[in-house]
Amino acid sequence: MTNLKDILNNIKQNSYTVIPFQVMGEAATYYKKTFLLVITALMTSFLAYAIIGSMILSKLMNFSQDQEVLQQQMVELLNMIAEPPYFYYYLLFAAVSNALGNVLIAGFYKMNADVSLNKVPSIGSAFKYFFNKKGLYVFIIQLIISLIFMGITVPLKLMNLEMVSMAINCIANILTIFTIPLIIFGNQNPFTALKNSIMVVNKQPIPIILIVVLNYFFLISGLFLFIIGILFVLPYLFAVYFVLYKQVIGYNLEEEKELA
Repeated sequence: MTNLKDILNNIKQNSYTVIPFQVMGEAATYYKKTFLLVITALMTSFLAYAIIGSMILSKLMNFSQDQEVLQQQMVELLNMIAEPPYFYYYLLFAAVSNALGNVLIAGFYKMNADVSLNKVPSIGSAFKYFFNKKGLYVFIIQLIISLIFMGITVPLKLMNLEMVSMAINCIANILTIFTIPLIIFGNQNPFTALKNSIMVVNKQPIPIILIVVLNYFFLISGLFLFIIGILFVLPYLFAVYFVLYKQVIGYNLEEEKELA
């Protein structure tokens, strides 16, 4: 079965089977061939983000070279961000940053897809979707998702309901886990991809939750090794998500057909 519509209809009617440790085992194979490229792309992106962020901050505030004065200025900046309207600007900036980050993640899916086709992955794949329509679709849907859930979770945090806010974020991440690959590999529009992702997850939520929780445990364990640890864990996380899509829905080569 290679037609995406047929695959999704079959899932809707009959569900599917996914084995968490089989997904994680296959992902380890892809991880070995992509982790250096993913780390390079992440570090390049972080550097560009830091440079742009420092340029924006330097325009907003004239930072002093004196250490004590600089610390006071940083406290003032944090206090300013905590109050309207700058608080809302900060939330919008965070949502846009998250959406752009997901466009980059789409490129990491592409790297793993190349490995699955026995192709040599390239660093260019990481930034591929910043320059085409599919990347725009990923940006749009992730921006909308971020804004909606910020509208739900931020008030909960202000009411000191941190655990409720975290639970809602976790549920949102799991339900939307197939949205990006359905856009870039399945040629679906943002809202169709989101709807189908929610449908697929709802058919077998337990094994998918188990996979996500196990891999977030690995990600959190990377915190003990600071940024270096996280950098080494993230490429594996992206590989797991691609293999999960490949095993549940199937990498149906729609994009490869389009490029042929």
